[in-house]
Amino acid sequence: MTVGQSPGYGEAVRYVSGIAVEMGDPNPLAPDATHSEIADHYAQRVTAASGERPVYDLGALYAYDRDAGIWRAQELDQLAAAVGSSYTGQKLCRKHSDYRQIAQLIATTTGTDDFFSTAPAGIAADGKFYQVAEDGEICADQLVADHRQRTMIPVAPEFEVRAPLFELLLDNAFGHGDGGDAQRELLQMGMGAALCGFLWRLRTVLMLFGPTSTGKSTLLEILKSFFPRDRVGSVNPQSWGNEYHAAALAGLSLNLVGELDPTTPIPGGIFKSVTGCDPVGARHPTHRPFSFVCMAAHIFNCNRLPPTRDKSAAYFRRWRILEFTNSIAPGKEIIGLAERIVQQEQAAVLGWLLEGAARLARDGHLPETANHRRLTEYWREANNSALQFVLDREYVEPASATHSVPAQEVYNAYKRWGTAAGIKVMGRNAFYDALLDAGRHGVAISEDFSGLKVVSGLSLQKST
Repeated sequence: MTVGQSPGYGEAVRYVSGIAVEMGDPNPLAPDATHSEIADHYAQRVTAASGERPVYDLGALYAYDRDAGIWRAQELDQLAAAVGSSYTGQKLCRKHSDYRQIAQLIATTTGTDDFFSTAPAGIAADGKFYQVAEDGEICADQLVADHRQRTMIPVAPEFEVRAPLFELLLDNAFGHGDGGDAQRELLQMGMGAALCGFLWRLRTVLMLFGPTSTGKSTLLEILKSFFPRDRVGSVNPQSWGNEYHAAALAGLSLNLVGELDPTTPIPGGIFKSVTGCDPVGARHPTHRPFSFVCMAAHIFNCNRLPPTRDKSAAYFRRWRILEFTNSIAPGKEIIGLAERIVQQEQAAVLGWLLEGAARLARDGHLPETANHRRLTEYWREANNSALQFVLDREYVEPASATHSVPAQEVYNAYKRWGTAAGIKVMGRNAFYDALLDAGRHGVAISEDFSGLKVVSGLSLQKST
């Protein structure tokens, strides 16, 4: 059995359709029942089998498995197949198109927009629900349907138990001292929130940044072990603007990308929508469009900071960057380290992550480490040629806030700078917008008393 997978998880489809058939018909159908009557009858059969009415959310139909205590998903194609096998003798249920239309009706009549998004924070583990309260308390309760859990972790968390292999991994990744401790805390809180299902509510994405062989992928493998395979995806944010790729995010609990493309820009608009708790439009191939709020925790690896055309503060505050600096020398790696930690220390790691989630619930926000602030500053400058120009002392010198230069002169100097540096320059209005990001360097753009745009806080060198 895969770690993090409850017994029989792979039988979810047979559970939803099969048990409903075995339970018999709550109300027998007439042979010429309409599609609407068949759809309602199917929902009644699943309700009779599970004790809870099924719910369509996140692009799938969910039925409660009262033996396991969790909700299991049926994709629309699977639902159509179940309808066909259950009602193939009906006069109006004989073709594949009939099965699909009935499946769509079931989705419509059982649909909701917030069934899982309003679930309490916590995990289902070893038959109990460990809830993380807003005050930072962790309470273990009997698992019930109202907890709205979709994953069962097979081991109970162990608190205040050492995990030597896992600690060795963190020591190598972050080193010691205040900086390393701060990064450990950020990792613990961020991954703990991902595990407990509320990192998405904070509108925050984790980036594991650093060279190869520093432990980034090992950490992702350990976190992935707590989730069923079909609840973990790898949808690159550079593709989120495509409705099919967006649809792949629906229903995921964890979205892990092993390496961000270092050459393709991340589109800021859709990135902020997906990570900002906004409804996102999506569509599975051959199916109707739908919208959903993405509840997946996003954690990305990269060796180089990815490009972006979005220079807004709203974009950059979505991120928390964890810096991995210590590469393991060739031949010194521990082969199969992630598997060994899962086999020997999973319960202790689970307790450590729950404690991080509890601390985050109490504090209400993820901290910014010194490493994060330094790398974010570098990233913003690298993606903003206007800011790079302002900080180039061969062309621009700081000046008092009362000293101003006509904005057109500054833009003309920027164009000459870009041509000399071989950098593609922005249009004038885009340049003016990008200068807003230079405010923390004492540069501001405004209009003077005559309505002329001026830039204050800098002076142009004669060489420009």
